[in-house]
Amino acid sequence: MTSDTITTLLGLVGVLVLVLAVTHWLVRRGGGWKALWRRLGREITLTVRAFTGPVRTELRYRRGLRLLVRLLRDPAVWADAERATALAAAVRPGVRPYGVLAGPEWLGVLVAADGEALREPPEPWAADESDPRLWWIDRSDLTDEPEESVAPLLVCVGHDLGHAVLLDVRSGPPALSVYGPARAARTTRAVLQALAAQLDARLPEGRVAIGAGVHPRHPGLPAAAAVGQPGVEVAVCAEPLERALPSGVRLLSLGVARGRTRLLEIAPDAMLTVHGAPAAARVDVLPLSRAVARTLAVLPPGPGLPDEEAARPADVTPVADPDLLPDEPDLDAGAAPAAQPTGVSATRPAPEPAPAAAPVPAPAAAVDGDDDDDFAEPSTSETAGVSATSPQAP
Repeated sequence: MTSDTITTLLGLVGVLVLVLAVTHWLVRRGGGWKALWRRLGREITLTVRAFTGPVRTELRYRRGLRLLVRLLRDPAVWADAERATALAAAVRPGVRPYGVLAGPEWLGVLVAADGEALREPPEPWAADESDPRLWWIDRSDLTDEPEESVAPLLVCVGHDLGHAVLLDVRSGPPALSVYGPARAARTTRAVLQALAAQLDARLPEGRVAIGAGVHPRHPGLPAAAAVGQPGVEVAVCAEPLERALPSGVRLLSLGVARGRTRLLEIAPDAMLTVHGAPAAARVDVLPLSRAVARTLAVLPPGPGLPDEEAARPADVTPVADPDLLPDEPDLDAGAAPAAQPTGVSATRPAPEPAPAAAPVPAPAAAVDGDDDDDFAEPSTSETAGVSATSPQAP
C-alpha cells in the first residue's frame, strides 16, 4: 500500500470522525438520541397518516353509510326505539330518556336522572358497565306497551359502534344547538340540514319552519318569524334568535342558542359530541347527510300524530335535489328510471310538476327492491346537504 493511499484513507477517517462528532454535538443539543428517535418516529407516523388518511376516511364513510341506510330504512328500528324511550321513562319517576343507540339486536337508551332515580334499572334493562346513564335492552324484550305519555320525536344524528344514534327533540331543553369550529363549518351546516330534513319528513306539513340561511336553495324566514308562525312545533334557524321561544315550540339552531339548550359539538374530524351524555354517545356524522337523503322517502311519521296528519297531502311533491340523489344504476334500454329520494319539503307546496310521459314508481320502490342501489357508493366521502322544496336557480 503506497503512502498516497494511506494518506487518503487517514483523511477519509478524519472526515468521518469529524462528521460523527458534529452530529453527536447537534443531537445532544436537541435532547439526545432518544429524543431524536422519538421525533423521527413521530414524523414517519405523520407521513404515513397523511398518505393513508384519505383511504381510511373513505372506508369509514362507506361503512357508516351502509350501517345507517340499513337501520334508518327499517320502520321497526324507529318503532322499537320510540317504545324503548317510553318504557325507560316509565321505569321509575325522575328518569328522563333523551336518546337511543339503535342497533340490529340491542337498544341503548340515554337517560338523565337525579339521585336514586339513576340506580340499577330492573330487568330486562341493564345499565352499561362504563356509565349508569346508558340502559341497554334486547329488542326482543320490548313486549310491554308503554303508558300514555309525551311521544318521543327521534332524529338520527349519526352512528357509533354499530348503532344509529337517535336524539329525542321533544325531551330536555327546548333548544338543540349544532355548532363547531370554523374548520368544521361545512359539516356543521350539513348536519343541521339533515336534522331539519328528518323533522320535516316525520311531521305534518306546517309543523316545521325553516329559517333563512339554513340552506342556500331555500330562502326561509327570519328567525323571529319562523318561531312565531302558528302551528309550528320545531323552528330551524341559522341566525341568533332575539326573542324568547313561544310555549310549545322547539328550536334547532346553527350555533349555540340562548337559554337552556342541548349542545351538539362537531369536531373537524366529523365526530359529534353530545355534551352531558355518556362517552358512548360520541357520534360519527360523516355519512349522515347522504344516509338521510337515501332514506328520506321512507322515514316513518312521528308518533302521537292523528291519522289525518300522519301522511303528507298527495298534491305536495318535493323538488328533487341533485346533491342528494344516489348514483344512477345501469338501466336496460327502454326501462323506466328508478325513483329517487326527495329533498326536504318546505312549509308551502312546491310548483306543479310537469306531466311525465311514463308512470314513475313510488319512492319506496327505490329502496325496497332486491337490487340495492344504496350501496353503489360514490367515490367521494364529502357530506351532502339537504335541500328544501324551493325551485332551484337555473
